[in-house]
Amino acid sequence: MPIRVGVIGAGVMGADHIRNLSTTISGAEVTFVADLDAGHAAAAAPPSARITTDPSELINASDVDAVVVASHDSTHAGLVLECFEAMTPVL
Repeated sequence: MPIRVGVIGAGVMGADHIRNLSTTISGAEVTFVADLDAGHAAAAAPPSARITTDPSELINASDVDAVVVASHDSTHAGLVLECFEAMTPVL
């Protein structure tokens, strides 16, 4: 069973994480991508992944086993704390 990963942030770093998780890490599947710009999320996400502009939706999703935070650096602390509060592992 793959590890279902959600990625928050679909800019350059987020897109790199999505590509690497999807192509080089055996057993990982990107199931959800969040970005404030839905177009960026849609462009970076694998075809089967859901997209949202609300990181909280991704953090609390039942089809996400772990989260990668690749958004702007200034948002990392708050998003990681939200993941911890939701008992969602952060990679």
